[in-house]
Amino acid sequence: MDKKIILVTGATSGIGREAARAFLVQGHTVVIHGRNRDKALNVRRELAAETGNGDVDVLVADLESLAAVRRLAEEFNGTYDQLDVLVNNAGNQYGGTWQATAEGHEKTMTVNLFAPVLLSLLLIDSLKKSRHGRIVTVSSASHAQGGRPYLDDIELKDHYSYTRAYGLSKLYVIWAMRSLRKHLTGQGIGSIDVNCTHPGMARTNLGESDQRPLLMKLVFAAAVPFMSSVEKGAEPTIHAATSPEVEGLSDRYFGPKGQERVSERHHTPANEQAVWAHCMKVVGPYLPSEPPTASA
Repeated sequence: MDKKIILVTGATSGIGREAARAFLVQGHTVVIHGRNRDKALNVRRELAAETGNGDVDVLVADLESLAAVRRLAEEFNGTYDQLDVLVNNAGNQYGGTWQATAEGHEKTMTVNLFAPVLLSLLLIDSLKKSRHGRIVTVSSASHAQGGRPYLDDIELKDHYSYTRAYGLSKLYVIWAMRSLRKHLTGQGIGSIDVNCTHPGMARTNLGESDQRPLLMKLVFAAAVPFMSSVEKGAEPTIHAATSPEVEGLSDRYFGPKGQERVSERHHTPANEQAVWAHCMKVVGPYLPSEPPTASA
């Protein structure tokens, strides 16, 4: 297996940490992202000790800020000559009421949708330098549980709920990654694969917050005994990122059962394009040039 440079967001716990550990065991160079520097540095030391591979670096950014996402990409591009695999793993759930980031966007959509889209676009040039680059974005089986999209209210100012925001953010990121792949194809870039994964019901600390609605706290507590391990949950992402079998494939959705089907109940080319257009409107100010376009 060729040695790769792999950037993993949200790599200080859960699926991201386990994926980073597996990549180090495979012998790759791994850049772990976290939002807390001390925690990220501790995880770097732990991973190096656990795997015997000290080829692990740290980048710090709060993905609730798109300006911080841009700085993260600039720091990576200033340090490394190329990127072989980007794993957009970081994600979050918030409380029962609509919350805005400092930049004025809904928090769930920012972390789960806008941040991975922006980071992917900012790292395209580095991925193009790889023999065959890969973008792997972690979605969720909950993409099928967000209900009807409100494409005139993508950030849910008038239609917010805890489950709707999370489910739709995970649906929209699948659509956005399809549009990103179309954009790359339209630019004549065929050397970057773009795929999504989901971990199933794995035991992670996703959304662990005092802001989680009481009902959801009870639901999660009841589900814990039936959840799979973090190691099992990370397998689809590890497979999509480094398996030779995946090279050259795009628009795939990998889960614990292998290649799985995305719920297409609400998908149309127009709906996908509406999400992509909104993403470009949001991330455009943080791009170095005019935002790209892609037809669905």
